[in-house]
Amino acid sequence: MHSVEKKGVLLINLGTPKSPTTEDVRVYLKEFLSDKDVIRMPRFFWLPLLNLVILRSRPAKSAELYKKVWTEWGSPLLYNTYLQAGLLKKKFDEDKIDKFFIDVAMRYGSPSIESKLLQLVKSGYKKIIILPMFPQYSTTTTRSIARKLNEIVKKNELLDKIEINFIKDFHNHELYIDACCESIKDFQLESGQPQKLLLSFHGIPESYVGADEPYRDQCITTANLIAKKLDLDEKQFEIAFQSRFGKAEWIKPYLAQRLENLPKEKINNIQVFCPGFSSDCLETIEEIGEESRELFLESSGKDFGFIPCLNGSEKFIHLIKDLIINCDNYTIDYRTLF
Repeated sequence: MHSVEKKGVLLINLGTPKSPTTEDVRVYLKEFLSDKDVIRMPRFFWLPLLNLVILRSRPAKSAELYKKVWTEWGSPLLYNTYLQAGLLKKKFDEDKIDKFFIDVAMRYGSPSIESKLLQLVKSGYKKIIILPMFPQYSTTTTRSIARKLNEIVKKNELLDKIEINFIKDFHNHELYIDACCESIKDFQLESGQPQKLLLSFHGIPESYVGADEPYRDQCITTANLIAKKLDLDEKQFEIAFQSRFGKAEWIKPYLAQRLENLPKEKINNIQVFCPGFSSDCLETIEEIGEESRELFLESSGKDFGFIPCLNGSEKFIHLIKDLIINCDNYTIDYRTLF
């Protein structure tokens, strides 16, 4: 059993199928698309549509995409999140800090939040830090993790047994902005300056935006802080939102539309960076690095640069370290989020 002074830390990311097979992707998508924080249609309408239509056709298509990005260590998202955990452990060892045990969990798929949380409890950790790896808070991501956490705590009667420090977001943290800017500058040292830098964030439906959903505002704040630190004027960068799904209106501007229209505006040399993703994954490697590149070039664009996510960058690891060591400054009661 561990000392009560030592804290367990879970870095929690979105999730991944176990393998790029149709069946494993179907299991993953069923869990993901059954989440009420992600899909807010009435259950009596959505669940039959999900089970009878979407899960019969989409898994095979998604599996083909996952096969393109899969690595010998699994999905890029899982690999990169474990990479961050490993580098963080190394950093703590170098600094002779022995107060934290670092592990990784996924909101959907495995390793599950429940399995990792129960492992920490069984190992004697009474203080646990939960760090969702989403810089910008959204009800579709961080709140979903908080709701799942609450369900697990209640189910396993852990409320009086552990103390949870939950970090809501870090969209305007100076070290996070520094890490983003360094990644952009490092890429541009090799590839040159573009006519325009596109800062692309994952989209959400417009109908989700409200008093409890600061996501769009936080994305704009992040983008403006990055632009300011890079000394970019309003003509040198743009904010866009990717991954629109379905026919409903999502927050704008849509990345795909901007990629089609920029060459018509005589912007033929662009670079795209995704500040909302702490790790490269299907949505960045395939959607941005391949599909978006193809769309831009087919629209008469000439040069397209995809800037990798933060992944294991030294400054990003420094940020995570700061969030954990100073977690009392960032912690909220996760039960207030729903």
